Amino acid sequence: MCSFSVDYGTRVFLNGEEVRNIGYVSSDPAEAVPMVRYMTIPMYSGESGEIELIFQYSNFVHYEGGFIKTTYISTPENIEEYQRGLALWSILIGSGLIFLMFWFLLSAAIQRSWEYASLALCCLVTACRNQFFFSEHLFAPDIGFFWKYRLSVLDVSLIPAACLVLLCAFFPKAVGKRIPISLGGVFGVLTALHFILDSKELVGLCHVCYYVCVPVMLWCIFRLCRYYIKVRKPDRMEIVSLGAVGVFTVMLIRDGLSTGTVQSVTYFGLTPLAMVICLMLLAIVINGRIQRQILALEEVKQENRLLEQTNEMNRDFLRMVAHELKTPLTVISGYAQLIGRQAEKSGQSDKTTERLRTMRSEADRLGTIVTGLMDYTYNKPLNVEMTAVDVGALLNDVSGVMAPVCAKKENTLKVSSKCAQKVCGNAELLLQVLINLIVNACRYTEKGAISVEAEDDGSSAVFLVTDTGSGIPPEAVPHIFERGYTTGEGSGLGLAICKETVELHGGTLELFSTNSQETSFRFTIPIYKVN
Repeated sequence: MCSFSVDYGTRVFLNGEEVRNIGYVSSDPAEAVPMVRYMTIPMYSGESGEIELIFQYSNFVHYEGGFIKTTYISTPENIEEYQRGLALWSILIGSGLIFLMFWFLLSAAIQRSWEYASLALCCLVTACRNQFFFSEHLFAPDIGFFWKYRLSVLDVSLIPAACLVLLCAFFPKAVGKRIPISLGGVFGVLTALHFILDSKELVGLCHVCYYVCVPVMLWCIFRLCRYYIKVRKPDRMEIVSLGAVGVFTVMLIRDGLSTGTVQSVTYFGLTPLAMVICLMLLAIVINGRIQRQILALEEVKQENRLLEQTNEMNRDFLRMVAHELKTPLTVISGYAQLIGRQAEKSGQSDKTTERLRTMRSEADRLGTIVTGLMDYTYNKPLNVEMTAVDVGALLNDVSGVMAPVCAKKENTLKVSSKCAQKVCGNAELLLQVLINLIVNACRYTEKGAISVEAEDDGSSAVFLVTDTGSGIPPEAVPHIFERGYTTGEGSGLGLAICKETVELHGGTLELFSTNSQETSFRFTIPIYKVN
């Protein structure tokens, strides 16, 4: 014969003789030793051919007491075959789910995926749902019964929560973030109570776990329905995922309703089998998503190859343009120098000489920019040399270069410096920043005033470029420093380059103020410190 003793000590008498003692049977709770164990009972008849079989139990584990497992009576060969089949089924399902749990955990750690983590949790709790696998194969025989019992009840309590975690992980947009966070907090408390309360209270606590999950499940179903009705229809992969979670949920409900009344469900449950079906369906979903990711990755690689080809074409074009610009710039600079010398000899006005000097200086500066552009096209690193830059001299250079540009739109340019110290930076780059800001100001200002001011705040020089133009539209303010963004003329690169250049110097550039009558940009450059 074979039977299964759970939650209590069991002693078996055959024709008045004790043949099995699982745990220890006693009327004293302090002496009674409960145990979970599948047992084979030797059976023989007395001289009269009659068999008297007596089971004696002592249960002080929980109030409801459970029930006696059906005892199967057959030949030893049939009993052994039945046990082998039961053990094989338990080991295959249980150990297979444990193996998958570790695989999903590894995948979750590598890919940082909550979906894999939820599958790992489901594999663990469903593997332990089979009490035969849990008590006979998963734990060592010397582990105390009460640890096994508490963990077994905890496992049954966590199965509905694992189902909800699975739902939240695979449908985060529909379910939302609040439900998994709240559920985690509630079940964290309930899990702790499984190790605090007396064992007699654990079955009731298990019922509470199921009662908590019922309204949460209904709310999740409501959110899913609302999401796929109002937002969008589910695709094929999502339908398969819903079907997998649905199968798991139906089996879970069947377990919950039958536990304590149907013995096979009580001891083994239907959720391990449901988890296998669920995993098969979700494997299709995960494989489909992997295929999508592979295709998307191939598309990205193809786009990157096209972009690289385009970048190489752009470099070739810039290289050609830079090379062609180098020669005329050299000629312009040379002729400006020659005319300047002739003007000095012929006694021309100082203004003419100064203008020729500015032309030569700007031609040389443009030549330096072209040289840097050529270095960039050949992938050479740009070495920016930081030195002490006189703020007053920098603003004078700005005035000399940009005053005629501002005059084209009848704008006046006023520069003033209250900073007597030098800043740490590259004079050419800082000059370019101020030129770009003034060019932008001129673009939106006509018959107005543009001012450039510099002050010393102790650690940095603060530059303020202000115009009396039409201002920047409110909707454009968050995007003005983005590359390629423009509200009208221009390439949309000027402010982005200015911001990067100022940050290269260790400073900050910001839109200080803007309205329909005035716009101000403010940037800081650290003061030069002598080591």
